[in-house]
Amino acid sequence: MLRPLRTLGTVVSGAVMLMSGCGVTQDAWPGDSPPGFLASPSDSIGSALPGSSVGSRAVGEVRHASWSTPIASLLPLQAYAAYLDGPGLDSAEMMQRQRWHEDVENFKAECMASRGFRYAPTAFDESQGGRGLRVSLNIASLPVPFLSDDRGTVMREGYGVMKTPEEQDREAGVTSDLNLAYQETLSSAERQAYGVALLGDYSDPAGTFGDSCSGKAAAQFPGPSEPDRMLGFETEFGALRHAAWSSVSSDDRPGGLDDDSRVLELDGQWASCMHSEGYVFEGRDVDHGPMLAMNLAMRTRPDGTVGQLHHTPIPTSEIPDEEKSLVGTEPERKVALADFDCRVETDYMARLASVRVERDEQFIAEHKAELDRLVAAAESW
Repeated sequence: MLRPLRTLGTVVSGAVMLMSGCGVTQDAWPGDSPPGFLASPSDSIGSALPGSSVGSRAVGEVRHASWSTPIASLLPLQAYAAYLDGPGLDSAEMMQRQRWHEDVENFKAECMASRGFRYAPTAFDESQGGRGLRVSLNIASLPVPFLSDDRGTVMREGYGVMKTPEEQDREAGVTSDLNLAYQETLSSAERQAYGVALLGDYSDPAGTFGDSCSGKAAAQFPGPSEPDRMLGFETEFGALRHAAWSSVSSDDRPGGLDDDSRVLELDGQWASCMHSEGYVFEGRDVDHGPMLAMNLAMRTRPDGTVGQLHHTPIPTSEIPDEEKSLVGTEPERKVALADFDCRVETDYMARLASVRVERDEQFIAEHKAELDRLVAAAESW
């Protein structure tokens, strides 16, 4: 699962200093039942579940980078993953939602044109299936950038190759970045006027959303009502779903995986190892551990120097391609190799997986009655 690049900008946390590299020891999983990691991050989460096979890449094909590492063996919460996603839309409901989305977007485009601006209708995202929060994707993976378990492969491929945000969106049929690119051609005053025309003037205490193109589109095309089964799910199980999301997610929220004292200690040991490899990260913002290394690789130029570090989001158009995405250069691969060696030295993946297993077991014990009701309710979806 690709972790999305930060909207309007790619941010690396902390200051970074480049120096050198060193050796590696053999990785090992303590105990009798190691979790398996997928051979390729491009395989779907479904291929990691019991009873299915893991796909393979063509010989010589460089994999695409991934912000997470799916686990082939079953983590405790995976037994509830599909239920925690809640009921989705059926085909007729999905078609209705798509027609509504297209009507709204086309109306906004015509409205913006009448006010002297261009607006590209955004594509309908069917992947959500009507669900506001897909917990199953996070439950079936660890929030650590994917690296092959073969050091030679990491030497050749690093984290893989990640295209620029604009290229990824174009390939996915998402056109929202066309609107961002257009806004960046406008003056500051014109951009402000564009925002008022599209969304209203939020500095006006009276509120002007209703007069904006988005407001008029919403009034002209009221959104389809949520099916009763989805409303019922959110009422009864919404809090449980969000609690599960918080438990497994990598977003530094209190009580979350990143906030676990064992993960904090593990990240500190990994950072100390990276320091000895020649990479120093100061501070701990949203990103941590190997996430910092992949972010660094993205900002590393082909000549080995590091692009300016931004602590606040900036438009991706203002960052050179080689400083906002992975393009497969040797300096990028060196960062990935240091990350690999430090994961091995600290037994990072096995220890993180062990923490996830214990947290899953604790979550299930604390919410067993709710989870049992959830499974029973799913039979009526």
